[in-house]
Amino acid sequence: MARVFIVEDHPVVRRGYVAFIRREADLEVCGEAGSAEEALAALPAAQADVVVLDVSLPGGMNGIDLLRELKQLYPDLPVLVVSGNEEAVYGDLVVGLGAWGYLMKGNAEAFVQAVRAMVADTQPPKNP
Repeated sequence: MARVFIVEDHPVVRRGYVAFIRREADLEVCGEAGSAEEALAALPAAQADVVVLDVSLPGGMNGIDLLRELKQLYPDLPVLVVSGNEEAVYGDLVVGLGAWGYLMKGNAEAFVQAVRAMVADTQPPKNP
């Protein structure tokens, strides 16, 4: 069973991600955080296989800053960055920083497929 850690500041969106993951027999939520600081504190004990990370987070670190930190602390941990912004805004940036990929919020089927793909293939996708 793959363990998914979710970093999302909006409780309704975070609950949605949790609900989608809980419907899948091969996935489980191992932790949640509403800020970068909460994520950094909780991740060591979570033993996550993958992280789903929102770009916009409150506090001193946004999702881009947290991605940089995660890649230093856990270089092999796959991170899927999600955002309400078009891919052109952050897609190339986050993949260049080591994210597995970038996904716009709003498509539940694509979300679950992306999480599964991260579990199956820990190598980042190639940009076309």
